[in-house]
Amino acid sequence: MQGASSDNARLAWVCAAALAVFLVWLATASATNTGIGFFYAVPIGLATWWFGRRAGAIAVAACTSLYILGGLIHPVTNFAAALSVRVVAFAVVLLVVSLLRERVAVLEHSAEELEAIRAALTPSNLPDLPDVDAAAAFVPSQFGVSGDFYLLTNGPDGSTVAIVGDVVGHGPAAARLATFVRARFAAFAAATSDPAELLTLANGALVDRPGNGHELVSAVCMRFHGGESRLSWAVAGHPLPLRLPELEEMRCAGTTFLLGAGPELRLTNAEVPLRRGDGVVVYTDGATDVRRGGELLGAAGLTRMLSPLAELPAAALVARVEAAILEWADGPIRDDLCLLVLKPEG
Repeated sequence: MQGASSDNARLAWVCAAALAVFLVWLATASATNTGIGFFYAVPIGLATWWFGRRAGAIAVAACTSLYILGGLIHPVTNFAAALSVRVVAFAVVLLVVSLLRERVAVLEHSAEELEAIRAALTPSNLPDLPDVDAAAAFVPSQFGVSGDFYLLTNGPDGSTVAIVGDVVGHGPAAARLATFVRARFAAFAAATSDPAELLTLANGALVDRPGNGHELVSAVCMRFHGGESRLSWAVAGHPLPLRLPELEEMRCAGTTFLLGAGPELRLTNAEVPLRRGDGVVVYTDGATDVRRGGELLGAAGLTRMLSPLAELPAAALVARVEAAILEWADGPIRDDLCLLVLKPEG
């Protein structure tokens, strides 16, 4: 009902604008009204913008008829030539406004699509996790959305599975690839909670993806079970997690490669004890690649920001460090900023 009322109001504005131009024509001496007919472009533009190209064409026909009627009342010198010039002008207005309208519609659709992708990649509501205090922070880059994502879910054995990843590249294409990879991780995590196996399965899905042009993704995968008080994890080309409260990098044996680089990916799990008071911070390079002037924050700068916050609960920690990074940067961040904190409870 409200939409119909709005359309009726807009139609009234179009008709009123056309009628106003016609009345001004009638009220003006014929010697001075030469350019008034061009103002019919206003109702034509409004009709096209609000209702589309077809409505704009109808407005062109109606305004041309009003111009002819006005010319009969106040004769115009070289009327045929004057009419031809105005019809061409009306057609140009119709074409330009309709193209602008279509372009805006495409941009709005793209913005809505990217917002939906962002919500899927970094959901604001986290699932209930047994014996785990977890929180995540995400700030999109100045480009709107890139390829960072995280996943927190329950493994088939009652454990918590946490994954943070980053697609190599920026923009909508990277975001769509991130959506693909995250969906595969979620599907695989329903059957296994082994970090190395999850990363290997995701690598296979990337390599076998139709049209794969060496699409690369870095990721960290972690498994924590409260009854075991141990964290097992594996990494594929991603910045190493930080152990709380010491803020030391959690190193693993062997080399690591980006997902999607090739079919052969051999990973092994690393394990560390994780008890109450401990924790782990996982981040993407958007948290360290921020700049102030010519200075790069880097891993050392992130560690300095985390140091006084290490004992805080997960939600407070990610909120405080996110605010600190954004305050330190001297402009919009050029890459997604993604942080995930996981701490044992009980």
